[in-house]
Amino acid sequence: MILINLLPVREWRRKEAVHQQISIFILSMILLASIFLALWITVQGRLSIERQKLVELEKDKAKLIYIDKEIKDINKKRQEIRDKIRIIEKLQQRRTFTVKVLDQIVNSIPVDRLWLTRLELRGNDLELSGVALDNHTVALFMRRLEASSICRSVYLKNTRRRPIQGHDLMGFGLQVKIKPT
Repeated sequence: MILINLLPVREWRRKEAVHQQISIFILSMILLASIFLALWITVQGRLSIERQKLVELEKDKAKLIYIDKEIKDINKKRQEIRDKIRIIEKLQQRRTFTVKVLDQIVNSIPVDRLWLTRLELRGNDLELSGVALDNHTVALFMRRLEASSICRSVYLKNTRRRPIQGHDLMGFGLQVKIKPT
């Protein structure tokens, strides 16, 4: 007997192949979509982490800006204090300078032969006026001043005889250039 298959196997296989291809296409689309979704979720997670880091860095930056401002203020105050210290040192040095000048002048005066009536110190210029017994005493005083460590030069401005309380004394005026300190 001859058997005849009346079932449409070829058509059925073709339909099955088409269904299989459609299922593979749909599954690959689902797989592709899930891969894209996984990548998107990963990127969004990293983006979220980076945004949090950015917010933290902005907070740190704000703190550092405040600290930087404080450092600048402190440095400014430090410079002001240094300036004040320099001024105080100059004043202190100038104060001791005047004492040294007066000490040198006192040590240069011939005792009981010369008297100062006026002493004026302006910067490094010193003007002296006084009376002496004679011209030799004034010359001795000038030589002693020139030999002192503070004087750069001594100039005689004037001399003249003046009677003071019945004594004939020599009035004088000197200009002294002081060495800068």
